[in-house]
Amino acid sequence: MNKRLIALLSTLSLSLSLPFTPAHSATKAGAKCTKLGITSVAGNKTFTCIKSGKKSVWNKGVSKSTVTAPVDIPISIDNLDLKGVPQKAYDNVIKVLKSSPRASYEPTKFIGANVVQARVDQELAGLERAIDLWAPYFKPDKFQVIYVVRGDEEWLEKKSTELGLSSMLPPGETWTDQINKYTPCGNAAAGVANQIPTFVQCLNVSYLGGYRQTGPHEYTHLFQRDYGGFNVYGIPWYFEGSASYFGWTLGFYPYDPNSFVRTNWLYGLFSGMGVDAISDFKSKDIQRFKNRMKLTTPREGGQEKANVSYWVGGLATEVLVALYGFDKFVEFTKNIQVNTDMSSLLNQTYGFSEDYFYEKLAPYVWAQIPR
Repeated sequence: MNKRLIALLSTLSLSLSLPFTPAHSATKAGAKCTKLGITSVAGNKTFTCIKSGKKSVWNKGVSKSTVTAPVDIPISIDNLDLKGVPQKAYDNVIKVLKSSPRASYEPTKFIGANVVQARVDQELAGLERAIDLWAPYFKPDKFQVIYVVRGDEEWLEKKSTELGLSSMLPPGETWTDQINKYTPCGNAAAGVANQIPTFVQCLNVSYLGGYRQTGPHEYTHLFQRDYGGFNVYGIPWYFEGSASYFGWTLGFYPYDPNSFVRTNWLYGLFSGMGVDAISDFKSKDIQRFKNRMKLTTPREGGQEKANVSYWVGGLATEVLVALYGFDKFVEFTKNIQVNTDMSSLLNQTYGFSEDYFYEKLAPYVWAQIPR
């Protein structure tokens, strides 16, 4: 909210909570007043009665605030404004979200005995936004979520056998390994178990910061896989990058896309990348940038490499959604069903090549590098 608007609303709130005192001709800075805390409007200022020594006098007064409408910053492929792009992308997504009816289905929930219900409710709020956004394109007959915390390992292993969850695990790992991999436990996985879209998440972490985006991020993966087919796994930066963008947009909602919330999240992703990737981006060399963009597929493995896709792929998605809208991005995903070449995909959907896009995108990405 505009700081001036906040100040104006605060002044209005204060004036409504205090006894009304009519303005007198003597209402001016330093003049005597009758009761501490009362306000009076004279000219274009609001005066407040304050204590000065042993006297009660009017303060210097505060000029009336003028509330101005937000400025619509023009953006284009040649003008990727650092404030205009995040705002426009956010507006495009939230407009679709607000116009979408509540989805007619709810996930089937399996909840470990040690999970606190209030924590589940927090997760479901973000997850429901993702369900509503993707419902016109991804609406499974059944969708299931499994929420656990440490102490639920044995229960989850039994559920894995019952529901066929082992197909969602990395080769050779168990769910107990997953739960105990990080402290606190906050990892999540989305996939298909016995032909049912499934989401497993550990809730030992608080519902703060980047953990707010986990549910929408993983649910976006389910949309990608269903709408774009298995080809989504091999497209540079798309799979994790777009899930990252929609994760933070839906998970942090409502928020100001130009506030520290988004900036702080991007800082964390960048800092978590490998040193080679950080060096490539910091070099601001266009060829190194293009090479890095073409490497960022989920098949690389490892959290450091995944963070590259999360960071730069999220920014690439943000630009496409800002410039060309949400529906075009859905079309881009659909085109992946029969096309695995990024340059061809971009030409088919947006009318430009991969190299052209990266040349235009690079300065926007470089400007997001933490200083």
